Order: sequence, then C-alpha cells, then structure tokens
Amino acid sequence: MNMKKLLIVAVSLLLAGASAFAWSKKSENTGNLGRMYISISGAVDSSKADLKVPTNIAPVGGDMKSTPTGAYGQFMINAPIFKPGINAFRNIKWAGVDGQIFFNYDYSGDYKASWTSGGAKTATISRSQYGIFAGLTPYLNFETGLPFLKAVKPFANGYAGYLWSDYDATIAGADFSTNSNYFAYGVGAGVEFVILDELSFTPMWQWNGNAESGIPCYQTVSAELAYWMTDQFCVSLFWIHNFGGEYGVGSGSSNYSLDIKHGDIIGAKFKIGFLR
Repeated sequence: MNMKKLLIVAVSLLLAGASAFAWSKKSENTGNLGRMYISISGAVDSSKADLKVPTNIAPVGGDMKSTPTGAYGQFMINAPIFKPGINAFRNIKWAGVDGQIFFNYDYSGDYKASWTSGGAKTATISRSQYGIFAGLTPYLNFETGLPFLKAVKPFANGYAGYLWSDYDATIAGADFSTNSNYFAYGVGAGVEFVILDELSFTPMWQWNGNAESGIPCYQTVSAELAYWMTDQFCVSLFWIHNFGGEYGVGSGSSNYSLDIKHGDIIGAKFKIGFLR
C-alpha cells in the first residue's frame, strides 16, 4: 500500500516537472488535447440494478430491481508534457503527450428492494466512492487545413491510482456497512474531432480494473462536446455509459450483492485554461 502511494506521488511530481518544460513556450491550441487547464465536473448518476440478498433473509423473490439517482463529481488538472512542434517535439508536429492528475467522487443513491416472504420486508443499499489518480494520454495530431473539422486527434489513455469505497445497507431491519480501499487502474482510447478552434467532440472507450476481490472490472463509453469561449474559459457537456458488473458486499450470512445492469452519468464541465 505504501509503495502504491509512493508510486502515485512520484508520477505526479514527474508530470509536474515535465509539464513545466513542455509549456515554457506559448503555442496556439485547438481542442482539449495539448492545453493546460483545470476542470471541475458535476453530473447526475443514474443506474439500473438487481439487489441480491441472502436466501435466509429473502428465500423467494420480490421486487429486487432498482433505478436510483445519485451524483458524480471530478476535479482534474491536465498539462501537456510534450506539445506538437514545441521544445523537445519542435520537429514533430503530428504527436503529443498530455498528463493528468484527477480526483473523482461518485454517490450511487439508494438501491431499494422489497419482498413478502415471512412478512413484508425491505432492503436499501447505497455506495460512495472517491479516488485520486494520475494518467497519461499520448495522441496523434492530424491537421486537415479545412475550415471545418480542423484537426483529428486519435489518442490512447492510461491511469492508475487509489480508490476508497463505502457501502451502507439496511436489510430486513438490520444495518450493515462495509468499506474498502484498493489500487485501481484503466486503459482506453478515443478520438478528438476539432470541429473549430473553439469546438471539439470526443468519443472514448475505457476499460477499468482493480486489485480488489469482489469488485468487477468494467467498461465504459463516453462522449464530450467542449466549447472554448476564450483561451481561458470552456464549458462542455459529457455523457458516460457504464456497462455494469456485479459487486459483492459483506460476508457469510450478511453477504449481498448489487448486479448493476448499466449506468449513465450526464453532466457539465467548467474548464479554466492557462497559456504561457
């Protein structure tokens, strides 16, 4: 655990030092990739799941399906490590590398279920997660020279960090709570389409893994439409679709799980850009 935290700190310091080198010279920017900015996101998190409780509590089925609404937030620092045509990449205008440090928070809302065997009973489970991560995004930079669709930037993405999860549940009148913290990581790919200097659209796919038993790996697809009003201010709309997975919580007679079928996060970002 200490080694993992040390690794995250070391990567963060490396990104900060490399970024200072990369943006020591001012350059024109289009889209999001290649810019230094901070981003604050807020969103609604909705999902559809089946709640599975121990058979000694609910021996026959009931209304185990739930569609709660929660909340999602993120704070990110994005910094160019290498910019196309700048400093170490001054003779390479078709590629670049960005680095990110970000903090995520996600609250699921209350998953609810009810059944009638042995008398009417209910169950409620909620999940909160927060984590800190560092990532890298190498990309290609193809400028078209057209008045519309000015550039196409295919990219890959990888991240690693630490995640904390808390589960609170009330099942048939009994309260349960569990918490865990673990190493998490992921890889992905996408394309940023720079429609205008100020306007870009970015679809992306991502695979998310972890080092904790009982927590599934899962995949997401996402899309972001960003508009830079000036070089310093941007607003964007984004959507993330989670293909789901089954989360085991508790142990023994208190074992229960959330079988999340799918989830959607829809929200907005506000970005502040920096040029030097």
